[in-house]
Amino acid sequence: MDRRQKRSRKVICDALLLLMRDKPIEEITIRELTDAADVNRKTFYNNYSSIMDVKYELEDNLVQLLFSLVNADTIEGKITEADLNPGLFVHHLIKVIDNDRAKARIIFDSGESTILLKHLRDLLNPYLRPLANEHKISESELEYSLYFIASGTMSVLKAWLHDEITARPSEMETIIATLIRKVLRN
Repeated sequence: MDRRQKRSRKVICDALLLLMRDKPIEEITIRELTDAADVNRKTFYNNYSSIMDVKYELEDNLVQLLFSLVNADTIEGKITEADLNPGLFVHHLIKVIDNDRAKARIIFDSGESTILLKHLRDLLNPYLRPLANEHKISESELEYSLYFIASGTMSVLKAWLHDEITARPSEMETIIATLIRKVLRN
């Protein structure tokens, strides 16, 4: 991808985020998006096939940022040594979200957060699997736990992003890590 294409994709993504602050993604037209991004339709279609493709790219960028901040070896060691405390993973998750709350809020609020949920579940899997083995949690129980933990974490984070839960980032880390620990112990 050349510099011009990278720039076009960035301005289109940024424009979509701005538009999503005022209305649901389903109501945003290509024309509105290209006007807000100050690009023509051809530029848009050279980069994306639909507005949802732009949204998926935004979600993927957030997930890639999470993956880049999370080091599996460090987290796995930290969880095992800290008695089911997924603190380092949660710390990185909160850090990424808190660094760009506006973007995170828009992505969490969009009607199709199932992709983000799947990525969060996939992120949690390698860190919780050793704990599940240690506590003799079956494969099916682990799968259910991953769904439960990922969706619960997303719900708590969404409430936090909307100030329904007023807590500092460090308090959110403790709250979420404690809830994850409780699910795995029971």
